[in-house]
Amino acid sequence: MDTRSIATMDRNRRITWGAGVGISVGLIGLPLVFISLWPEVDHSPWDVNTMILATGVALCSVSYISGRISVAAFTEHRRNPVSPPTKRPYMVAGGALVVAVLCLLLAIAV
Repeated sequence: MDTRSIATMDRNRRITWGAGVGISVGLIGLPLVFISLWPEVDHSPWDVNTMILATGVALCSVSYISGRISVAAFTEHRRNPVSPPTKRPYMVAGGALVVAVLCLLLAIAV
C-alpha cells in the first residue's frame, strides 16, 4: 500500500490525482457553502448553519490545495512554474474543520 501524499508522488500522478481530488472534493464543498449562505434555506439553529458552512469551507480549501498541487506539477518544467500551496490553505482547512466539529458537538449537546 502506498502511503505517500499527493505532494510527494511523481509528476504525472500528482497531475492526475491532484486534479481528480480537487474537482471531486470541490463538487461536494461548494454546494455546502451555497446552501449555508442561501437566504431562503432555513437552518433554524445557528450552530447547524455554521457547521454546514465550516464543512464547506474546509472541503473547498482541501480542493484548492489539491488543485494547486496539480497545477504546480503541470507547470513544473516551464520557465515560470506555479508554486505549490503555502501553509495558509492548510490553516484555513484545519480551522474550518475545528469550527465544524465544535458546532457539531454543540448541536449534539443541546
